[in-house]
Amino acid sequence: MGKFTSFLVGTIAGAAAGFVAGSLLVTDEQLDDVKKKIKDNDTLQDLKKKYDNGTEVVKNQLASFPKNVEDDSELKDFDDIVIDDSKKDDDNTSTDNAKKSVDDLNNAEATHTTETSSEDKPKA
Repeated sequence: MGKFTSFLVGTIAGAAAGFVAGSLLVTDEQLDDVKKKIKDNDTLQDLKKKYDNGTEVVKNQLASFPKNVEDDSELKDFDDIVIDDSKKDDDNTSTDNAKKSVDDLNNAEATHTTETSSEDKPKA
């Protein structure tokens, strides 16, 4: 037999022997006396009430926690936004793109200001 099997058989045999010995050595009258003493002991009853109240508080706190979210679509959307392709572009391409963007903005502002300047003036 292996060590684990021997340990398991010994544990089961020891538990069974302890249960049989306990039931034969302790009479029903002694058990009733112990139960009565526990019921009459104010300190133990206070401890039992405190334990019960504490477990209720913990249960309520655990119930108030939000459930696990199974829908991770928001996280997937965020991953799509954060993807960085800067390693694909070399430095010259990125500076050219930046210059083109600035030129486009300048041209757009110039045409917008000339169009609005003639329209915004009140006619005399």
